[in-house]
Amino acid sequence: MSPSPAGPSRLLPPRFLFLEVNKRCNLKCKHCDFWQRTDDDRENYLSVAGRSQLIAEFSQLNPKGNVVICGGEPMLDLEDYFSLTKACRSNGINALSVVNGTRIREDKLAERMILEGPHEISISLNSPVPAQHDETRGVPGAFDKAVRALRLLVAARKRLNAQDKTRIYVMGLIFGDNYRSIDAFYDLVLNDIGADKLKLNFLQPSFGQAGEHDPFFAAQTQVDPDELVAILNQCDAKYGLGYNPLWVAQVGMYFRSLYGAQDLDRGWGSQTATQEHICNSYDRNIMVNHYGVARLCFSGGFPGKTLERSGDLKRFWLGADNIRKMMRSCNQFCGISHSVKRESSTVAGRQKMLDHQANAAPMGPGPGIAGDLTWKIMSGIQAVARFTERPLP
Repeated sequence: MSPSPAGPSRLLPPRFLFLEVNKRCNLKCKHCDFWQRTDDDRENYLSVAGRSQLIAEFSQLNPKGNVVICGGEPMLDLEDYFSLTKACRSNGINALSVVNGTRIREDKLAERMILEGPHEISISLNSPVPAQHDETRGVPGAFDKAVRALRLLVAARKRLNAQDKTRIYVMGLIFGDNYRSIDAFYDLVLNDIGADKLKLNFLQPSFGQAGEHDPFFAAQTQVDPDELVAILNQCDAKYGLGYNPLWVAQVGMYFRSLYGAQDLDRGWGSQTATQEHICNSYDRNIMVNHYGVARLCFSGGFPGKTLERSGDLKRFWLGADNIRKMMRSCNQFCGISHSVKRESSTVAGRQKMLDHQANAAPMGPGPGIAGDLTWKIMSGIQAVARFTERPLP
C-alpha cells in the first residue's frame, strides 16, 4: 500500500454533510438495489425538522460547507426535498444533490429547482447511448427523461438569469461496456445539452448491495487501464477539462487493481483491494443515514454514532480519531468515486481542498498523516495554478 497523502496535521471541519432522505427509487438500476427497498419504516427515520437542525449545526462547523441530499431517489418526496434545500439556503451553505431526473418534467418544476433547489444539481446518466442507459437503469425511456430534465434546467436557468447561482452537472458512471464512449459523453453533455460539467464516477460494487453476489460489478470490470487513461487525456486536451494528473493516474491504478481478481462477483465482500489507498472520506465527510446514524463513510463496516441531541454532530466529528485510524487502511473499491476520493479530478477542485486546508480554523490537533514526495510536489504545483441541549426531533 502506498503511503497516505500529506494532510493537515490538525483536524479541520468537515467539508460535506451527506443526508440520506429515503430508501426507495423509481428506476431499477443494475448497479444499485435501493429500488428493491421501501420506506415502510419511515416512522423511525430522522424527521425533516431533525435534518434541518443538523444542517444548522453543520453550518456552524463549516460556514463554507456543502450538504449533499441523497437517497434512494430524493425527489420522490418533493416537499421534504425542498424543505432541506431551503434549510441549506437559509443557513448560507451550499446544497448539492444527485437525482435521476424523472420528476423534472415541466418548466414549472425546473424553475423551482433553480430558485429553491440545490445550488448544484446533478442528473445521473450512464451513457450517451440511449439504449445503453435504459438497459443499465432497468426502465425504458429513462434516458429521454434524464436528458429532458437537463434541457429544462438549462433553459430555466437562462430564463431566470441564474447562471452564476446554480450549477447543472451530469453524473456519469463509467464501466466496461461504455468507457470507450467517454468522448461522445462529453460531447453530449457539454456541446449538445449545454450543462456545466460531466463528472465521472467509475465502477464500484453496487450501491446498497444486499445479496452475496454482484453480477454487474463482476461483468463490467473489463477495462483496459492504459486505453482508459489515454481516452481521459485526449478528452482533457479536446474539451479543456483541467484534469488533475494524479487523479488520472489513480484511475489507471484502480482498474489495474481490478484486473484478474477472482472474487469480484462478491461485490463489497470481495477480498481484492486497490493497490493504493485513495480515500479521504474520514477527513472530509459526515454521512447521516435515514435513522440519524452518523459515519465517516457510507459503509456500515465502520462504527457510527446515533445523533440524539444538539451538538452530537460536532462531538462525533471530534471524537472519531479511532475510526479514522481504521479507515486509513481501507482499500475497498469505492475510493475513486466523487464522494470519498482523495484526489479531485481537476486541478481547480484540488485547489479548493488546499484552500480548505490552508484557511479553515482547526478544531483539534488531529493525528497527522505521513506524506510522500509526489503528493508534495503536486500540491505545490496545483497551489500555484454554542449548541443547545434540545433533543433532535
